[in-house]
Amino acid sequence: MERLDQVLFNLDTSHIKDTLLDRNTRYPFISEVLLKQMLAIDSVNSETGLLSFLHAYRPVYTAVQKLNAPATAHPQLQSLLNYLHYYFPDYPLPKKIIYFIGPLEGFGNSIGLDYMAVGLQMFLGDTSSWYQSEQFQKYFPPYISRNFTPRFIPITAARNLLQDIAPNSNLTRSLIIEMIDLGKRQYILKKILPKTNDADLFGYSAAQYAATTNAEQDIWSFLLKMNLVYSKDPKVAKQLLGEGPFSIYFGNEIPGNVGLYLGYQIVKSWMEQQSEQDQANLKALLQMPAEKIFAESKYKP
Repeated sequence: MERLDQVLFNLDTSHIKDTLLDRNTRYPFISEVLLKQMLAIDSVNSETGLLSFLHAYRPVYTAVQKLNAPATAHPQLQSLLNYLHYYFPDYPLPKKIIYFIGPLEGFGNSIGLDYMAVGLQMFLGDTSSWYQSEQFQKYFPPYISRNFTPRFIPITAARNLLQDIAPNSNLTRSLIIEMIDLGKRQYILKKILPKTNDADLFGYSAAQYAATTNAEQDIWSFLLKMNLVYSKDPKVAKQLLGEGPFSIYFGNEIPGNVGLYLGYQIVKSWMEQQSEQDQANLKALLQMPAEKIFAESKYKP
């Protein structure tokens, strides 16, 4: 564990040049990632730029220290990596987990050659005053920032790790193929975070998850009736798979990306029919053609 949030905000700013040089040598993430990539500060202006950032984000640092999310998140991340190694033994795990504070319009998780970095500014709690400004909500509206809580640190990490293992396809495919591809990842997410509740794993509120579960049969029937299952229209895919405050098809109680739930249920139905050995082979699941999964799933909500 590297608490670069504490390293940075405890710098001796009266000797910022020498102190920064020492920290950059010991913690290259500071200069190579935080300063250059996230804050767009070049080496010429690194001292001035960093001082400005430290001044502006000192209140965020105070909020981060008060919350102390790494205390609970770190054991959960270690457990996540253990499960990931069990199911994907060939995947090189991060050698260290870095906790840092970056720009509020940035990201909460990134993966480098030998590290996984957690941006603590993105996990201050859904009611944090830092997320209420109009400027912030241009990047992250409330239906997204409601998940910016410490308990989502391992979920965000797991999603990012799965994306690193198997990047999403950029091809335009039918809705059912897209749903099943996302369903595979959701199924794996459940396996590598077995103690996390289902609503959080989907990114739904508890009410949305309950409503979606209750409406599953009606939602599937609607897609069949409207001939949307095999649609290749990007607009349809966005409306059923993209995050949104509600579903334009199914009303305010159902989340925008309700297709994720159906994709997961199809994959789950197929996996339950496989042998115990095959159920543990999640690498093979990622490679299994979605068409085969759908044809053999016998999915009928």
